[in-house]
Amino acid sequence: MGLGGCYTCIKYLMFAFNFIFWLLGCAILGVGIWIRIDPTFQMYIDDNFNLPYLGAYILIGVGVLMMIIGFIGCCGAIRKSQCLLASFFICLFIIFAILLGAGIFAIISKSNMGNLVEDMLDNAVEKYDTNKASQILMDSVQKDFNCCGSTRGKIDYGDTSPHVKTCIRDFYDIPCKNKLTEFFTDYMVIIAGVAIGIAIVMILGMIFSMILCCSLREVA
Repeated sequence: MGLGGCYTCIKYLMFAFNFIFWLLGCAILGVGIWIRIDPTFQMYIDDNFNLPYLGAYILIGVGVLMMIIGFIGCCGAIRKSQCLLASFFICLFIIFAILLGAGIFAIISKSNMGNLVEDMLDNAVEKYDTNKASQILMDSVQKDFNCCGSTRGKIDYGDTSPHVKTCIRDFYDIPCKNKLTEFFTDYMVIIAGVAIGIAIVMILGMIFSMILCCSLREVA
C-alpha cells in the first residue's frame, strides 16, 4: 500500500488547497481592477507618477496567474495527471523564488523608505492648491496622523495657504514625513509576516503535489 493508501486524502487536500489559492487569485484580481478603474486613484496616479497604473497591472497579472495555477492544480488532482501536477509544482516554485526575491528587495529598500515618503509628500504639497487628488491625499494623511505638510509643517504650504483645512493648529509644526515613514516601516513587518505565510503555503502545495505524484505512480 505505502503512499497509495493515502491517495484519496492527499487528493482532496490538494483540491482544497488549490481552490483556496484560486479564490485568493480572484480577490487579488478584483483589487487590481478596482484600483485601475477607481477615478480618484487614476487622477492621483496620472498627476503624480510617470508609471501610471503599474501597481494595478501587477495585481491583475498576479491574480490571473494565481487563478490559472489554482485551476491547473485542481485539474491535476481530480484527473490524476502527473503532467499537470508537475506543471503546478514548477509554477509554485517560480512564484516562491520571485516572492523570496521581492522580500529581499523590500528589506534592502527599507532604509530608503524615508526618501520615498518625502518625495511623495513634497509632490502632493506642491500640487495641493491645484490638484484635487493631491489635496485628498494630504487631507487624509494630516487628519489621520495629526500632522501638517511634508518636512517643515505648515511652512511647506507657504505663509498664506487658504486651502489647508485639515492642519489642526496644535499640530502645525509636526511634519507628516516622520509619522508616515514610521507607519509604513511598521507595516512592512506585517507584510513580511504575510509573505512568509504565503511562502509556507506554497511550500505545502509543492509538497502535496510531489506526494500526490508519488502516490499516483504507486497506485499505477
